[in-house]
Amino acid sequence: MAITRIILWLGNTCVLCAVLLALTAVSALVMLEITPATQLAAIAAATGIVGIILIATTYNTPARETNADALLFLLLFWMIVPVIAAIPYLVLGASDSVISAYFEAVSAFTTTGASTLNADDLPRSLLLWRALLQGFGGVCVATFAVVILAALNLSGTGIHRSLLFTLKKGELFERLIGIGRVIAGIYIFLAAVCFIAMDITGTPTFEALTLSLSAMSTGGLTPRSGPLAAYVGPVSATILGIFCLLAAMNIAIIWDVLRLRRLRNFVTLLKNYEHRGLFVITTLLLLFGILYVGAGHAFTVIIESVYFVSTAGFDYNVIGLEMLPPVILIAVALIGGSALSTAGGVKIIRILLLFRHLGTDMSRLTHPSRVVPVSFKGQHIPDRAFLSIWMYFFGYTLFFAFGILMLGAAGLVFEDAVVVGAASLSNMGPLVPYVLPESGFVYADFTNLQMFVSALLMLIGRVEVLAVLILFTPSFWRR
Repeated sequence: MAITRIILWLGNTCVLCAVLLALTAVSALVMLEITPATQLAAIAAATGIVGIILIATTYNTPARETNADALLFLLLFWMIVPVIAAIPYLVLGASDSVISAYFEAVSAFTTTGASTLNADDLPRSLLLWRALLQGFGGVCVATFAVVILAALNLSGTGIHRSLLFTLKKGELFERLIGIGRVIAGIYIFLAAVCFIAMDITGTPTFEALTLSLSAMSTGGLTPRSGPLAAYVGPVSATILGIFCLLAAMNIAIIWDVLRLRRLRNFVTLLKNYEHRGLFVITTLLLLFGILYVGAGHAFTVIIESVYFVSTAGFDYNVIGLEMLPPVILIAVALIGGSALSTAGGVKIIRILLLFRHLGTDMSRLTHPSRVVPVSFKGQHIPDRAFLSIWMYFFGYTLFFAFGILMLGAAGLVFEDAVVVGAASLSNMGPLVPYVLPESGFVYADFTNLQMFVSALLMLIGRVEVLAVLILFTPSFWRR
């Protein structure tokens, strides 16, 4: 195993975190938050020095990484970055324990959107830091999905053939940098457009900036406590919803649309199977919302349906989707968005393929010897290609059950454990206030043990459950 290569990549990770911390420090200085600016600058300097040392000591290492090295780096990356990201929460006094700070950092970085903190009590520099952390996490989610999780198996599910996969050949880290730049450029461009549009339509500038970053990462963290309607008008809320939906779409298809700049390609963005699935789920959720809430709150239901399906989960107004039965909201959260997007959940493409395979198996029951190939998007998919999907579904169910048991053992009642487990594993933290408004349970009630279990489930949901299961395979370590 190429340990030195992994250390080199982690060194570059530290340098990248230092750049984000420095950017936050400069912004804090502009906002006249002198003490936080000084503290953030010190953290940035220390993190950058550590990164430079790691790079300097492993710079000449041979470029001989394997798939196992890539997966190990993926897991270490998602565990270590929140450690660095948690330091500002401790230094600036927002969190009173290491576990609490780590929970906040994991929630932001995995774009889950769960928080034990009151946004109104936080300095703007920290609000900006967690917004940038959400944006960084969203870029990392899409980049790793393209470079490692999907690129290691291009015949897998949900892969849209795109130049994004052949952007740069060579060693893994070079592909991470090359493709990461493209994905970051796309999301920064879309976030900038969202920010400008919201700012023009009346949303306060700082709130528009942080919400734009949160929308493009489908993070769900907001710069103020309470519903968005208090400071975001209907037009701005609609703009925010459009960009949340874009963030839940396949990044490879968005890249092709932006690269070719033709109306015909924009139509393919809307006609894509997964994206049509997003529209169908949004419509169904909207209809259920109107049924339970009433037509008088139609706008709130419409806009919250879009937020919810994208797994951003912003709460727009007091009366909205929280009136729906919990089972509907939990199911939508677990389904999630498109493959190769910042949205969480199982992903729509897997659900579509499982139903397609189920329909084929049902037709075989009457004629066991009948050969019925599974067709999807004009292609025949062999049965062996569905093995990884069923394994993923089994692994997801296994970790969901494990999370419920651990949260129950940590002191939560069964109903709360189910909701928190679903919210954490699907990376949709706002599911908890949507589903548990009557019980009064909030993240601020978490104990340290409950925060640790929830953070662990957030990380498992982001690195894909099969990558975690591989760690328990002896052959992985022998190689």
